[in-house]
Amino acid sequence: MSCLRLVLCAGTVLALGACSDTPPILDVNDPEICLNRRDGARYCIEVYEASREDATETAGGSDEASFSRSRPGRVPWVNVTWAAARSACELKGKRLCDLDEWVDACDGQVGDGGTVFTYGDARDESNMTCNTGSGAVEPTGARAMCTSGNATFDQSGNVWEWTGNTRGAATARGGAFRSTQTHACENTLMNIDLDGESAEVGFRCCRDV
Repeated sequence: MSCLRLVLCAGTVLALGACSDTPPILDVNDPEICLNRRDGARYCIEVYEASREDATETAGGSDEASFSRSRPGRVPWVNVTWAAARSACELKGKRLCDLDEWVDACDGQVGDGGTVFTYGDARDESNMTCNTGSGAVEPTGARAMCTSGNATFDQSGNVWEWTGNTRGAATARGGAFRSTQTHACENTLMNIDLDGESAEVGFRCCRDV
């Protein structure tokens, strides 16, 4: 029996094509935004930080075996190593975002330039725009103004996000709920342990088009 793959960008069907030998994209209902990469190719990045399949608005869930989801109103998947985050993306035919992809989605500009923070150039001293001055993670998309020019949510604050698909390229970007000063798109979590877990580190997935 033949199979078809539904390709979505920002909830809009772009193409219906034949499946290849690569794993299928299982979560076609999860919103994503498709953008240009710096080399001119296209990629899609998920709109919301990743959450476990059984996550709710008040709990992060416990399902460690299923692929991740990207949905609003879910506690993000944290306490996850870099390798586990990469695997959760690969289970649905995706991957972690490469560094440049993640930054460009955050700052709204391919290559150099773009905004300093996901929401603009001036740091929000009140820490009300994004979850950058609180004591706990919040559900994905909880702060309506914490969006980039590309309409991705929570790339400043809430949780740091794993990027990079090799150990040499791996890092975490964008700040977390305590990062009042360090939630710019270019901010990197220093001295991060790739094999460690933290309540402030999560991820989101990307894929090639």
